[in-house]
Amino acid sequence: MIHPAFLRRPARPSGSSWAPLAIGLSSALVVVAMVAMALVARASSDVHRRAQVVAEEIRASSEEMSAFKWRTNTEVLTGTANLSTSGALVTEGAKILSQLSDKAARLEKLQPGEETRRLAADAEQLIAGSVQALGATQSSAAHSKASLTRIQDQFQPILDRMDREAQLVAKHQQQVATQSLRWWLWASIGSMLLGVGLLGVLGWRMASLQRRSLMAEEKRAMERRSEMRIRALVEDSSDVVTVLDRDLHVRWQAASVRGLLGLEPGSLVETPIAAIAHPDDQPLFESFLRATAHGKADTLRARLRHADGRWLHVEIVARQRFSDPAVGGLVLNMRDVSDRIAIENELRYQAFHDALTGLANRALLEDRLRHALAAGLRTPRRLAVLFIDLDDFKLINDSLGHNAGDLVLQRVAARIDPIVRPTDTAARLGGDEFAVLIDDLDNDKDAEDIARRILAVLRDDLVVEGRELTVSASIGISVSDGSIQADELLRNADTAMYAAKASGKNSMQAFQPSMRRSTVERFELRTELPRALEQQEFYLDYQPIVSLDTGQIAGVEALVRWQHPTRGHLAPDRFVGLAEETGLIVPLGSWILEQACAQARQWEVAVRQRASIYISVNVSIRQLREDDFPDTVANILTRTTLTPRLLVLELTEGLLADDRDLIMRQLQAIKRLGARVAIDDFGTGYSALSHLQRFPADILKVDKSFIDQLSSDDLQNTNLVQGIINLGESLHLDVIAEGIEEPRQADQLHAIRTRFGQGFLFSKPTRPSAILTILEETRSTRTRTQPATTVSQETIEELEPPTDTIRGT
Repeated sequence: MIHPAFLRRPARPSGSSWAPLAIGLSSALVVVAMVAMALVARASSDVHRRAQVVAEEIRASSEEMSAFKWRTNTEVLTGTANLSTSGALVTEGAKILSQLSDKAARLEKLQPGEETRRLAADAEQLIAGSVQALGATQSSAAHSKASLTRIQDQFQPILDRMDREAQLVAKHQQQVATQSLRWWLWASIGSMLLGVGLLGVLGWRMASLQRRSLMAEEKRAMERRSEMRIRALVEDSSDVVTVLDRDLHVRWQAASVRGLLGLEPGSLVETPIAAIAHPDDQPLFESFLRATAHGKADTLRARLRHADGRWLHVEIVARQRFSDPAVGGLVLNMRDVSDRIAIENELRYQAFHDALTGLANRALLEDRLRHALAAGLRTPRRLAVLFIDLDDFKLINDSLGHNAGDLVLQRVAARIDPIVRPTDTAARLGGDEFAVLIDDLDNDKDAEDIARRILAVLRDDLVVEGRELTVSASIGISVSDGSIQADELLRNADTAMYAAKASGKNSMQAFQPSMRRSTVERFELRTELPRALEQQEFYLDYQPIVSLDTGQIAGVEALVRWQHPTRGHLAPDRFVGLAEETGLIVPLGSWILEQACAQARQWEVAVRQRASIYISVNVSIRQLREDDFPDTVANILTRTTLTPRLLVLELTEGLLADDRDLIMRQLQAIKRLGARVAIDDFGTGYSALSHLQRFPADILKVDKSFIDQLSSDDLQNTNLVQGIINLGESLHLDVIAEGIEEPRQADQLHAIRTRFGQGFLFSKPTRPSAILTILEETRSTRTRTQPATTVSQETIEELEPPTDTIRGT
């Protein structure tokens, strides 16, 4: 197994291990020195004791010599000395002197000094004289006697002097010996005490060193355990520790490289670590390693190759450890962050993409728009933004639920995305709003072409939860000229979208500066609608529906107006769309229905005729999708006591394509109440012809666009209207031609057997009092006695109050 070199610490010599040896050596030296001093003192004491003994012996010999002198003197004086005895005396004296000389020599050897030299000299002098005396005594008794006398006289002073000197030397040697002995005793006691003290210090130091040794051993054991744990962590961790040399080659690598990169430990040794990096990341990786080697960088993310060939995102933390003798390299800690990168990418994708449709979101669109505008400052180019808003989408959510609405949004996104170019961006801004950024336009027509293609692709039916739905959109186009910012470009596209919606929906509009005023007005009216409904600022005008055969009024269409406190009379095209968007169309529609039914009941009572006129009221798809709408109609009929057959509910042809099953159920419920149903603006829808016979309709209203074409001499236009009339008759429907403005149109319609007509030729929308006057004037008329174009026109204009309104929808 490869062990990490950087985990092994070099052994350090401990300075404390020399202390006991130093203390022991010092103690031994001191004790030895003191013992040596004691021994020296003892030896000196012994020498001086022996010198003292020798000095005492010299005194004894001196005293013996003095005794010998007195004995000799006595024999000489008494005459007892003869030749033989004199010789014996001399011999005995010489012997004593010889012993005295030997002792003096010994004393000089023991204690050389002035005193001992004088004693030795005196002894030598005595010996020399004794030899002469000995010779004289041997010649004759007289000479012996004379010699003894001469010896006494000659050597007595010397003996006296030697006695005194020997006494002084003995006394001095005794004192020195006593002093030396005292020093020996103190040195012995001191060496013993010092030895004991040093032994105590040494013992304390040894105990302390033992404790420190145990602590050091415990610390080393802990370090070994720690190193083992670290080694286990390094070897078994998912992180990979790698040591590089100065050439950035692998010197050592932990066994965990097997788990990270699928490589065997040691397989990369002496290999440049950058060799396993992704080719796109290699330059950055090498630069990072070189910078780290100089202490500049420390963290990097790079892709490294796994043994199976795939690329892993690895986070690399580097530390420069060349100066550390335990490591001596560049240490890399590598960790697999592929999952974290994937999560970050997913979060980044979610942050800039719509979760429902997968398209870019507003943040990404605005970011790319800003970058495109900035690039346009360097290289002039044109770009455009399409703002797309689905028509009546809220009704889908309210009637079919949000799940169905989400499915519609997904299908719409799937249809928009393939249309845009790869360099463009399709985004969902929120709700039912989409946008397309078209970059690098050749001309403004390119943006319009893409908008037309989007409108066309959305016209195809969508099948959602088993229902066929037709979705349309209003598109606003804003083209950048390089002088506006991103938010202004989006705002202009939004403004153009509202203009397209106001023009009839399912259309596109390019932004014009004048649209800003309309946008401001729409915003103001949108916020004022709730107040207007609460304060009942709305009122109804009525436009007659005339029989083209008799000229009599068969019915009237109720048209809502807004008496704005500052803007005056507002036609429905100014606010009905806003009411649809805000949902206020439901309470407003109920108010219109009740007001119209109440007015129709008043006319029914006033004219007192069996064939009373009917009242036609426009119904919003949002109202039809209210579950309780049939109950609302029934309650209004009950409160107003209007005959149900005199109520006609109008809905536009385009609504027949939306949620047909729900609308079918609602219309059938209304039919059961006795009311009738009219299909308005027939001919402008996309699927009504194929489904018309399924709906319980009673009246068919031909759109004004077909009637306008009757003014031309093109027979095909007349045949087209004739076909619609025939279709209505085949389905047993009453047909009403809308928007008749010229007598020629009325004559042509009458010629092709059109029964009813409506338009400015007969009357503008007018007040209820004018309608009542017309009814009273034509009360007794049963047949057509004058052209339809002259029916009470003067009376209508006379009774009608001034108004700036136009015919509503």
